Amino acid sequence: MNLNFYNYLKNIGISQKEIVVYVYLLSIESAAPAEIAKEVKLKRSTTYVILDLLKEKGLVREVNVGKRLSYQAEDPERLRFILEELKLKAEESIRSLDIVLPQLKATLRRKGQAPIIKFFEGDTAVKSSMEELANNPRFRTEMDYGVFPLELVYKLFRSKNLKKYINLRLEGNNLYSVIYTCDDGEIKPREGQVAFKIDQDEFPLSCDINIFEDEVRIHMLGDTIYGILIKNPEFAQTLTSIFKLAEKGAKK
Repeated sequence: MNLNFYNYLKNIGISQKEIVVYVYLLSIESAAPAEIAKEVKLKRSTTYVILDLLKEKGLVREVNVGKRLSYQAEDPERLRFILEELKLKAEESIRSLDIVLPQLKATLRRKGQAPIIKFFEGDTAVKSSMEELANNPRFRTEMDYGVFPLELVYKLFRSKNLKKYINLRLEGNNLYSVIYTCDDGEIKPREGQVAFKIDQDEFPLSCDINIFEDEVRIHMLGDTIYGILIKNPEFAQTLTSIFKLAEKGAKK
């Protein structure tokens, strides 16, 4: 068998067993299934299945030789019609893709709603989480809503490590909007940034909360140092709505 011919037939969707049977029938006038099975070394039951598939593709046809049902290969020119049919089906599939793709994406979105949750326990793990958040490139490109007690952040991050974190957390992000408490001083937002300082006696805070489009990180900075990452669009959207409500009240 010519290797190029064999590979070509495989490339247009004809299986190895189908090729063997088809090429055998091309070499003879016609043959009964039992004879074909013997010559191509396939089980008789398998041969019947292959013949049915080839018949569906228009590559073989049934013929009566006396009282015996036999099969005969169609002219190889038939392959042109098969390819034209495949081309038409492919073009139709491409046209239908714009209709089907949004439906598939909607299904994917619903399946993807199960939240991904990660925990951080202890000073080192929580600081690592906060530093990872501040160093993440998305932190500088996505709107970040936050609530945090600056005095507790000061307590967790000391000396130059604190300065590095604050620079990344606040000065490195052009899109943040935060509500915070602080014993002394205040955050001075630049253009595009919003910061509301609230009375820590009236509204005590002990958690650093960061809200993105599809992710929320909560760092508990009180007596117990603990962190939780929740990756879920619905949860993030809900907290964003609550934050905006609080922000609206802080403006009054």
